[in-house]
Amino acid sequence: MSSGRQLWMGYCRGGERAMLDVGSPGSKILLLGSRSSKLAALASISAKEAGARPILLDLDGSLANSLSGRFDTFDYRSFLYDAFRLEEPEPWHSQLAAAAYAAALDLSSEEEAIINSAMQVVATEGAMLSPVSLYDVLGKVEGFRGFYVDKLKGRIGSLRHFDAVDDQKFARMVKGDIIMDFHRSPYPQAAELAAALFLAKVLTMAHASGSSQGLVLVTEAHRVFRALPKPAHANRLLSHLLGWPAAVVMSSEQQESLSPVLLESCPVRVYSSDAWHLQRRQVETILSSTFVVHDKRNNRCETFVPRRVTVKTADYAPAGASKLPTPDLTRMILEDVDRFPLSTPESIVQYIAPEFLQSDVSSALASLENQGFLILEPKGSGSGPEVFCYTLPEKGRRLLQELRK
Repeated sequence: MSSGRQLWMGYCRGGERAMLDVGSPGSKILLLGSRSSKLAALASISAKEAGARPILLDLDGSLANSLSGRFDTFDYRSFLYDAFRLEEPEPWHSQLAAAAYAAALDLSSEEEAIINSAMQVVATEGAMLSPVSLYDVLGKVEGFRGFYVDKLKGRIGSLRHFDAVDDQKFARMVKGDIIMDFHRSPYPQAAELAAALFLAKVLTMAHASGSSQGLVLVTEAHRVFRALPKPAHANRLLSHLLGWPAAVVMSSEQQESLSPVLLESCPVRVYSSDAWHLQRRQVETILSSTFVVHDKRNNRCETFVPRRVTVKTADYAPAGASKLPTPDLTRMILEDVDRFPLSTPESIVQYIAPEFLQSDVSSALASLENQGFLILEPKGSGSGPEVFCYTLPEKGRRLLQELRK
């Protein structure tokens, strides 16, 4: 990243532009307070304007909901297949991936070492670093038996339904100008593990190539890098991220939930008014509409009003797709409803699941129903009670005809 790169964030009290400097090597910045997601969106747009080609890891959905028209948006599963594959150098990747599991699952150093050893076993068998593969080999790890392995199998087992698709889009993603949408994950821990694995993969690639991405921004950083009551692991993933010679911006509305290591290591903080007034030391009172940049390196504080940017506020489209589901999946659903008049949501999911992920089919059904391409209504099923089944209206038939061309 060039030494002169700055992000235009707003206007200072004197009327000049407020610029956030991310040009120095290894710039690490925290966005804190109740309006940190708004500031994260502004920082993302400013970074793109400055030519930084940012990678945005969106755990709360705020960026995907407002900026999907400005950046290419991907569903979190789009990269998991690549993230589960060991890269060269394999030991480096496996140790960072183990650290990602440790961060997401609050594992101890012993449990992290067990996972790292299990990954070496998985690598020799040609399998992936997925929870399913790890669960199957945990009992084969030499040198580890008993309590730690049994407890770890229980934690890994809770993620056995963590699904992935073979999209292999990682090479496109690391080029930047993207939003990775994690907020549609089936449960919170899946989003946190996926985000941690993404960071582990990027750090491994940077180590192997000697290059670094322009800027990485993470929303809800407290979910991945948490403040634990009794720290039991070495925060290896966070340590490597903080030592990475690239700009990293993290936003959080829960400063008290962030890792103390992260709080102490980021020299630049941007506070919203509520977070600024909650500081323990005596601070200057500022207006509720303003923010404060505090640079701990020289203890400089600058108050500014964020500039206005036009963001998308409606018609949010699922990540990695247009407003409609993928054409193949849409056509298959519409054809099945047209062919079977008593198709229920459950029967459609079970019928199509061998070819598509169940979560994708359920999401596609909800999208088609919300847009009027399908109607769910009660129908008679012979002598039994009425059941809710899908009907293909005229709007859906026209769409099906278009897809068949």
